[in-house]
Amino acid sequence: MAKLEERATNQALQLGRVEGELAQQAETFKPTEVELIKDAADTYAAGFEDALAQVACVHPEMDISPFATSNRVVEGQLGLGPLLLNFQTFAY
Repeated sequence: MAKLEERATNQALQLGRVEGELAQQAETFKPTEVELIKDAADTYAAGFEDALAQVACVHPEMDISPFATSNRVVEGQLGLGPLLLNFQTFAY
């Protein structure tokens, strides 16, 4: 019985160490994750601007002012308004 209690105590200590290491690694990755999210948003914005520039070159008579990154397409029609994204995941 004493051996079983000792084993349970050792397992609890090991679990505590592993949980501590995991929490430390999560804190280390958080700034990198935030940076990657910002880089992705910047890349998206730059790509959108490049696409608008291409449209303006191919169709100079076309008014591209209604197009923005916050628009959405619903059933083939351009809808003005915010994108329907869930940013709660990225709140830090």
